[in-house]
This record gives sequence, C-alpha cells and structure tokens, in this order.
Amino acid sequence: MAFKYFKMREFNCPMAKSQKMDLRFVGKLDKARKIAGVSFKITSGFRSAEYQEDLRKRGYHTSRGKSPHEKGVACDIYVKNDKTRAIILSALQEVGFNRFGIASNFIHVDSDFDRNANRIWHYKT
Repeated sequence: MAFKYFKMREFNCPMAKSQKMDLRFVGKLDKARKIAGVSFKITSGFRSAEYQEDLRKRGYHTSRGKSPHEKGVACDIYVKNDKTRAIILSALQEVGFNRFGIASNFIHVDSDFDRNANRIWHYKT
C-alpha cells in the first residue's frame, strides 16, 4: 500500500531494520499529515521487543507490558515548537486519534485498543 506522505521505511526499527506497522494506523496518520499541512518527521515507529528492552535498560520511559510501538500502532513525531505541536495535535485528533504523549520535542500517538482511550500524558525531561 502506498501513502502520500510516508514511506514505510520511516517506521523501521533501528535494531531490526524493518517494521511491522499496522497499515490502518499509517493510513490514518497520512490523513492527519494532509490536514496539518506541516511535515511529520517520525523519530520512532515500530520497535522490536529487543529494542524496546534496550530502551528500558537505558532508562527511557516506556510503557508497561507490550508497547504500542511493538504492536505497530504507535509512532513519535518530532515537533520543533509549540505552534507545530498544536497543529499536529489538532490534525491527529481530527482523524480520530485519542492517545497522546507530549514531550518537549516530540508527540507520541498510538491507537492501542488494549489501553484506555482518551488519554494525554507528558514525559518528564
């Protein structure tokens, strides 16, 4: 499946050099990108179990249990400033996303149906 704004390799795991992204998730993300009218730079997409464990060992805040990244239904999007953050969040919500993690330089978005909907959390820096 081809997407207008994304290449599947953008979601590759750094350790596995591949990805198993849910195509519906990426399709919804593609629609949000069109609405936003600003670039979505993916800083983290699919994560293998090994990479997820490596992040935990290095002290990164990661979800308990199997991460939405491991399921292929999550990504982190780089944001350069507050205005871009607002534009991207608005577009993500417009297409139906409702789970967000907010950091100083990225937005985590996922559609993990095994987790509570309508959540916004922040990452301590």
